[in-house]
Amino acid sequence: MQRKVRTSQAVDTNTITRLGPTNAQNGLADDDHRFLLFFIVGTYFGPDFKGESPKKSVLQRIAEGLPPYTSDQLAGTHMKTVEIEHIYHYVLRKADQSAVVKLPWLRQFFDGNLPKNGDDPTANYPQFPDLFPPLLHPQSRYRNRNKIVENIVFINNPEIYYIDREDIERFRRLTGLEDFLLDEDAARLHTTDGSVSHSAEVQVNEPNGEFSPSKSSQKSRKTRRIDELLEMDDPLQHDRAGPAVVFLPSLPTKSELSNIVAATKSGFALTGSAAMGRVGPTVGLMDIGECEDSYLFRISLPGVKRDGRDFSCEVESDGKVLIRGATTTGETTVYRYSQMFEMQTQNLCPPGRFSISFRLPGPVDPQQFSGNFGTDGILEGIVMKE
Repeated sequence: MQRKVRTSQAVDTNTITRLGPTNAQNGLADDDHRFLLFFIVGTYFGPDFKGESPKKSVLQRIAEGLPPYTSDQLAGTHMKTVEIEHIYHYVLRKADQSAVVKLPWLRQFFDGNLPKNGDDPTANYPQFPDLFPPLLHPQSRYRNRNKIVENIVFINNPEIYYIDREDIERFRRLTGLEDFLLDEDAARLHTTDGSVSHSAEVQVNEPNGEFSPSKSSQKSRKTRRIDELLEMDDPLQHDRAGPAVVFLPSLPTKSELSNIVAATKSGFALTGSAAMGRVGPTVGLMDIGECEDSYLFRISLPGVKRDGRDFSCEVESDGKVLIRGATTTGETTVYRYSQMFEMQTQNLCPPGRFSISFRLPGPVDPQQFSGNFGTDGILEGIVMKE
């Protein structure tokens, strides 16, 4: 039998250390901050179990009364805490800034060191180590730089049937969100360092295929500084290998794939249907050029819809480019002129959604970005250097 659970009742007070609000000089104004910290982490993240599908959040497991688990049941994956910070700020992207805790407080929440105050027992919420015990979800440093948490998974479309209606309404009121579903890529890539991200949608009514940032995407997104973005070793300090192809014996997590791409200055990653072509990446072949004041990139996108509802190109100030779209070719059966063709070869990408992500050689000004998606299937973009 399904039952509704208040977030304040989700964890046994006899086994979990709870918190109260701090006073004004501590910088955490009221109970809303603690509620959002606990609610976002508890609802959108859960232990990464081997073979579990769909994944369950930590609060869903508590509400369903599932038994304790051991390290042998966990998948052994990891996630950078900076990714969790990105997702936290993405959930609060529409919220009033007064609802967002300052970065030092957020990191103290991860460490379980957020100052306690027992003046108001109704405002008690667990901290991150209470939800994800360190023995099962240890936190460590990757290359002594980036902090990671083991055996944790991001759930972009969580179950909410067990959550009390009052808590759901409170979450919506504080965040300005109507739906719990999050765009997984956008949430992970959401920056909090004051950069501006623009999404350029194809204007199919333009005869020359030109596109420009939409009105909604031209708005600056003011965010906060996170100084723990991935810092890779300087490749000039090491011997370089020659041309190489990397074969992955198992499917990497998104964070692992991001680390692989970040390890090279000109690496790029394909996901979805773009990665399933049988004869090379027919979608995603790329060239990057540079002049004194700008960068030029060209991407091969054969068979990709040019409809602005299905295609977008986002450029961020740190040089990160994210292209999302959908392919229309590569079917096993093709219908043309009242005839049905069974395809004998399957070299084009299967139909479906995909993404391409890469980083330009340096920082740019996203507001000075223009592009053209031609009928030849080549996307060409020019963006001014910062």
